[in-house]
Amino acid sequence: MRGSQKLKQTFYEVTGARLPQTSMLRLFDILVDESDKYTKFLNIFKSLRINTSAQTNLLFFKTLDIEDETFYDNVAYQLYGTPNLWWVVALFNDVVNPFEELQGGTSIKVLKPEHIFTLFKDMEAVAEL
Repeated sequence: MRGSQKLKQTFYEVTGARLPQTSMLRLFDILVDESDKYTKFLNIFKSLRINTSAQTNLLFFKTLDIEDETFYDNVAYQLYGTPNLWWVVALFNDVVNPFEELQGGTSIKVLKPEHIFTLFKDMEAVAEL
């Protein structure tokens, strides 16, 4: 973003608040306004892309057929036991608006539940770059 720079600080160091491991806020850089060093914000406009060749690896992903209209948080609860991971389902399906219902009869790609902690570990590694 113009007029801002990435901080090499954690969310906790900037805000004093601890994020749960499942928080999607871990995906976004913390930026500081160059004209006012006290103004800090998350770059929620950061584009996130998943390696498409990795998405086709059946070891990590599976296809889920949506039978009835539902929302991403319901799918996350069904797969991962918590609705808080709705963003994982949306991220792997290039969703523009995660607040729209998934239509019955569609198929989506999902990360297999046994690999969710690998995703969290990778998020930590990327955040340290």
